[in-house]
Amino acid sequence: MEALRRLLGASPARRLPPPVESDDVYPVHMLDDTKTLRSIVVTWTLCFNDVLDTDNLHASLSRLLEIGDWRKVGGRLRLKNGELEIHVPRPFTAERPAVSYTHQSLAMDIEDHPLAKTLPKATEAPSIQSGPQAFRTFAARENAPETLEDFAYTDAPQLSLYITSFNNATLVALSWPHTLMDVMGQQALLHGWSLVLAGRESEVPPMLGAREDAIRAATDAPMEKEEEYSLGQKRLKGWAMAMFGIRFAGDLLRNRVVETRTIFLPKKVVAELQRQAQGDLAAQDDGAEKPFISEGDVLTAWTLRAVVSSLPQPRPVAALHALNARFRLSSLVQASGVYIQNMAVAAFTFVSPEIATGPLGHIALENRRHLMEQSTEPQVLAYLRELRREQKSGSDPASMLYCESNALLMPFTNWTRANFFKTADFSPALVRAGETGQSRSNPPGTMVFHHAQSMRQSPTARNVIVVLGKDHDDNYWLTGTLLPPAWAKIEEDLKRM
Repeated sequence: MEALRRLLGASPARRLPPPVESDDVYPVHMLDDTKTLRSIVVTWTLCFNDVLDTDNLHASLSRLLEIGDWRKVGGRLRLKNGELEIHVPRPFTAERPAVSYTHQSLAMDIEDHPLAKTLPKATEAPSIQSGPQAFRTFAARENAPETLEDFAYTDAPQLSLYITSFNNATLVALSWPHTLMDVMGQQALLHGWSLVLAGRESEVPPMLGAREDAIRAATDAPMEKEEEYSLGQKRLKGWAMAMFGIRFAGDLLRNRVVETRTIFLPKKVVAELQRQAQGDLAAQDDGAEKPFISEGDVLTAWTLRAVVSSLPQPRPVAALHALNARFRLSSLVQASGVYIQNMAVAAFTFVSPEIATGPLGHIALENRRHLMEQSTEPQVLAYLRELRREQKSGSDPASMLYCESNALLMPFTNWTRANFFKTADFSPALVRAGETGQSRSNPPGTMVFHHAQSMRQSPTARNVIVVLGKDHDDNYWLTGTLLPPAWAKIEEDLKRM
């Protein structure tokens, strides 16, 4: 058969590596092993305006993954009867390390590199800059794993570290299959890494739930009174789901070109957007006490309105938010350690065409209202029970959409709570400062920018907004994957600012 495949020009069939009997075997949990997350390999680039000791960074990250159940992060993905497991070498060795490590050193200032000099940077006014896809060369080494199969059919560690050094800057890139962790897992990893680097290994929080899934335990725990999922009646099924799929496919065919770009919003601009939104609500409520809306609500409202206003005809919008169960389930909130896994669940905001093209404050308030209704512990558990039923039936949880069949789906992810700019403290690895003088606003060894991407961009990705968070001056950074008319509308808005 193999000879026939070669004769026909087909690539040889991949074989699963033989199991290593001495490996520790860890499970992959309920919200990790999904069809959607299996299709994503994340790469995350952290930009430092300092020269850092790269060997020190590598050694401290490797050491972190030798502590207790942190070892799970250094394991290898394996498929067993169609399900994922993580096999961890015991011990890690030079041949089977905890982290795949590559370093390139470029003997020039970052400003002299034709591509690196265009990396996004803070500007005096709001700006639109190049997106992460333009910088793939700094995101991962050549021939790095790009698919789940690249991990499962090799002995590659889940986590890769790829560092690029300049004379005055350092780019630190991590990549991993999304089945490993979510954004708050990334924060925990970055914090633990910083502690080991600083010689504070005893302060590294223990990894919880490495073998027992805390999400599944919370879902299965008996409750005095279970609530029905409030959006249950809005779920797309049957003909409605078919119509949604037809419209989505039509949108893909009509609008093949999407652009991923980075938005920089100075602190004062976000404050002005917040003031406008609060003013809209004051006018609506005739001077009554204004309801609370967060900066995240306002950024959602601003980008949502720009996208809807750019459409040939306004449509209802379903904003799909990632809601983190770590902060919603009482059994997880007071945890004595960290969870390195996926704990994000879906939440939906529904906005009519009239509201979506109207005042900013009304959109922000609608977003706040829907999220508050869905973020209670009983509702998060109700959603998780729906998800369990879906998984048991063999269906893909990604098909669980709750909206009108003609709605425009807009996925939003807000990373602000992870506070990455201040979580990463690599000052113990500082060789020398790269940027000096009054223009510098960040402490030594901390990052000035970061962005993330998937190793393979999905052709269906569009109308996606990622809020990367605040930098050391409280300016906001966002990444958008949008159609050209939406970018034109955002540019128009920024010019007015």
